[in-house]
Amino acid sequence: MLKPFIAAALLFSTGWCVAAGPALTASRYAEQLGVGMDVDWARTERGIREFDPLVVRDFRAKGFTHVRIRVAGEPTEARLIHLRKLVEACEQYGVIPVIAYQADDYKSDPQADNEKAVVNWWIAVAHYFAKSSPLLGFDLIYEPADKLNHNLASLNRVYEKTIKAIHSIDAQRMIFVAPRLRATPEDLASLKLPAHSQNYVLAEWHIFPWGPLRSNGKYPWTSGSATEKAAIRSRINAALNWQQKTGHVSWVGGWGVGESSHLSPTASQMAFATFMACELQKAKIPYAINADFQFYDGEEGAWRPGPEPLLQVMIAPVCEKPDEKPGHHAIKSSARDAAHAMPAAASTAKSVAPSASSAGQG
Repeated sequence: MLKPFIAAALLFSTGWCVAAGPALTASRYAEQLGVGMDVDWARTERGIREFDPLVVRDFRAKGFTHVRIRVAGEPTEARLIHLRKLVEACEQYGVIPVIAYQADDYKSDPQADNEKAVVNWWIAVAHYFAKSSPLLGFDLIYEPADKLNHNLASLNRVYEKTIKAIHSIDAQRMIFVAPRLRATPEDLASLKLPAHSQNYVLAEWHIFPWGPLRSNGKYPWTSGSATEKAAIRSRINAALNWQQKTGHVSWVGGWGVGESSHLSPTASQMAFATFMACELQKAKIPYAINADFQFYDGEEGAWRPGPEPLLQVMIAPVCEKPDEKPGHHAIKSSARDAAHAMPAAASTAKSVAPSASSAGQG
């Protein structure tokens, strides 16, 4: 635990003004995450090349309070230096960074050597950021899927070893773990988390990483019928029930409405986005939006105009209150008044069109 004076000085110097309150716990951390976005600033060649610290300023001004930084590849010196650049920019502008490791080799072949490689990857990253950047989160495995869907024992074993290794290096680091089947909430109960880990381990899950996609010839969202809404609420309730049973909190690592980067959103997309954002906010579950390239032009350094109305709805929807008559709305701002918000959480879908195997998991 950092001494109070040192912690206060560190947080003040980074722009993360949370030192005056109680010690950081997973629950308080989740409250600060708010609304975020999945970003490719450290994953694709273009994302790495186009990143500028001022992009983080733009995200914060838009109302985002965290980013989920997707990372692939080995923890080379160059990659770690780039990650530090991103984390420091987030510190400067009051945005919480969450590093999410893709672990592609492990997901496709969860054998002993690849298990060890995941643990070693995080050991390197934990050492590099040890005792610094107190609000930096570690999302251990981005979208557990592929052969991991059939090897729960391996997944839980990697989580146990990695959590133990990270906290032997940096005892206060916040860590996210995700269930199988591309982080489906119904599989949260299969996670075996360390005893008494509620204060430093959070769950990551998501639904609709790329929006409502056709599955078995049907769409899960058309007109927003009562049945369609009930099905979505049921999935969110699966996560809420798990939280209540275990005492852990969770975060939706990313959701979207489908392709929207160059087109004006459809009425169906706007309705779906409003419903999803309102339901997650009502459940007090922080979430990230998937993904940055759809809404922000990194080359131009500006927000794309086409999906702007959609983005606003996803960040700060106008939600009906249960006791209000239809048509009478009250604005519920997820950004918590962006100008004064505490620093605040983006999906598991890839930055390419989703594969057929993942479409059904949205």
